Amino acid sequence: MSDTPIAVALCGCTPFPLASYLKGLAVLRLVSEQVDAGAAGWWADDTFHLRSALSEERLQDFFLHEYQPTPLVAPWNGGSGFYPGDAHGAVDQIAEATHSRLAAFTTMIRRCRDLVQRMGLKSKPEKGGSKTTILIRCRNEFPDEALAWLDAAYMLIGGDSKFPPLLGTGGNDGRLEFTNNFMQRVVDVVDPQTGAPRASSAAWLEASLLGRPAAGLTAKAAIGQFSPGASGGANAEAGYEAESLTNPWDFILMLEGALLFSAAAARRLGTSEAGALSYPFTVRSTGAGYGSAALQDAGSSRAETWMPLWSHPVKLGELQALLCEGRANVGRRQARVGVDFARAVAGLGVDRGITV
Repeated sequence: MSDTPIAVALCGCTPFPLASYLKGLAVLRLVSEQVDAGAAGWWADDTFHLRSALSEERLQDFFLHEYQPTPLVAPWNGGSGFYPGDAHGAVDQIAEATHSRLAAFTTMIRRCRDLVQRMGLKSKPEKGGSKTTILIRCRNEFPDEALAWLDAAYMLIGGDSKFPPLLGTGGNDGRLEFTNNFMQRVVDVVDPQTGAPRASSAAWLEASLLGRPAAGLTAKAAIGQFSPGASGGANAEAGYEAESLTNPWDFILMLEGALLFSAAAARRLGTSEAGALSYPFTVRSTGAGYGSAALQDAGSSRAETWMPLWSHPVKLGELQALLCEGRANVGRRQARVGVDFARAVAGLGVDRGITV
């Protein structure tokens, strides 16, 4: 590891689609937390740049041999791997893992299984009673290391659960359950028993981080709303239809980056009203401003989130502070819709070094 900071351009981490944007944030977070606390990142020429003690080769070596996946679990979801009828393959493999890279994940899966058993749940918790109860108990019983994931996945306000827009409804988007798929992709790239990378892992990682071609992507592995172009379906290729093809590292780093966006409960001072969900750089949707817009879009979509780009190197703590504040003001009032946000970026945002 070099004593002199090295700048690496990650051409696979671009502002679009959202999955690629989140990958850049994940690299900064994971390198800062697990290797070099002084790492910094910034955006230039539609590419995320990392400045750290790691060279390009050493960065790839870290993810292939040392990276410890964040234990993302969601026992409150159907399809999470903790109930009959769920896909259990990857969950079982990680639960029985013997290598230290997955030790935290193994412990968390065992905690979840114990919680589900103690609650007597034989199927996924239903909205309301049992689901609210397990959400509360996860908050109370999970270790502090899990709080970043819990804050990103859901928030409890006045005895009710609220779900931030980025991770759907508590870590799932329709029938796509994020955490179980995350575990499947982890097993795709790491052998749970030896901790060694799988045969195709290096090529996939190079494609994910550096934007270089790679063969043998995972078929039928959904990536969801974060990268619509990879979802397959009609008109996906010259033959008019194709299966989804996903780079496992794209999915892994996408969710690792999403953990930086944490929800909070906010309440206006001097009132007795219940708190409301507060989320970074998020406003109500507007059914205007793009070619396919319709007025109905404003009512059916969850929210509109503006992702910041910055052109000067920032460290993880600085980025967390920016995302924690997450405000956009037009004059003296807070931005409420997309047009407000565009006006705010044209003033306050640029002054603080945020370009988009």
